[in-house]
Amino acid sequence: MNIASLVLRIHPSTRAEAEAALQALPGVECHHMSDDGRLIVTVEDAPGAAMSDTLIAIHRVPQVLAATLAYEHAEPDPAPSLSLSPSSPCQEVQP
Repeated sequence: MNIASLVLRIHPSTRAEAEAALQALPGVECHHMSDDGRLIVTVEDAPGAAMSDTLIAIHRVPQVLAATLAYEHAEPDPAPSLSLSPSSPCQEVQP
């Protein structure tokens, strides 16, 4: 599980367009906007979408003037871990 929180700067007059574009991105939720154009959003992992790609897409939304990462939390997947051979840390794991 990965989650991040960002503070976006947008012009208040473009709030509706910005929120529509942002919420169309996987894992993005808009929470609150101040009167001066600071919009709080969270981004969570979404099936089939890397969070890094979503963060880049947020920067490309035309109404977003600036984006600042405020918080990030990552937890390992609950899947069983595979260990690599001690002879080489780069060697592929063989089933």
